[in-house]
Amino acid sequence: MVDSVINEIVIGIATKINNIYEKKYPIYTDAQQQGVDKPCFFIKYLNGEENREIGLQDRFYKDKANFVIIGYTEDGNTEILNNMIDNLYDLEYIELTDKTLLRAKKLHPKIEDGVLHFFIDYEIFIKKENVATIKMDNYDLTGEVKKDENI
Repeated sequence: MVDSVINEIVIGIATKINNIYEKKYPIYTDAQQQGVDKPCFFIKYLNGEENREIGLQDRFYKDKANFVIIGYTEDGNTEILNNMIDNLYDLEYIELTDKTLLRAKKLHPKIEDGVLHFFIDYEIFIKKENVATIKMDNYDLTGEVKKDENI
């Protein structure tokens, strides 16, 4: 399995976008203050959560990761943004570097002020290695009931 789930998903998204657009649009994964070549895409991790899966052996968890792909055109052309939406629906399936195929749980595009915001939620099962714990040898507990003086 992969070491960093978030980084692996970002790489999978970027690879898929490069394949869709034949590497003609730059893809950024860090905040850029200036020097951005438009049209381009930004991949941003929003948030996530991890839940232990009850009933499964060992230590299985389900990680949820929420991303947004922000798409810019040169002039905010709605027709081009709509085409970007159609193409980015191909991100439903991405491949991680270890060839694991990952399917998106939810895809939600939104165009606002001439910028595309394409929200994607991925879920992945993770098996964590068992951590060796030290068990307590013996423990003795003694006690007595406190007497109530008012009785």
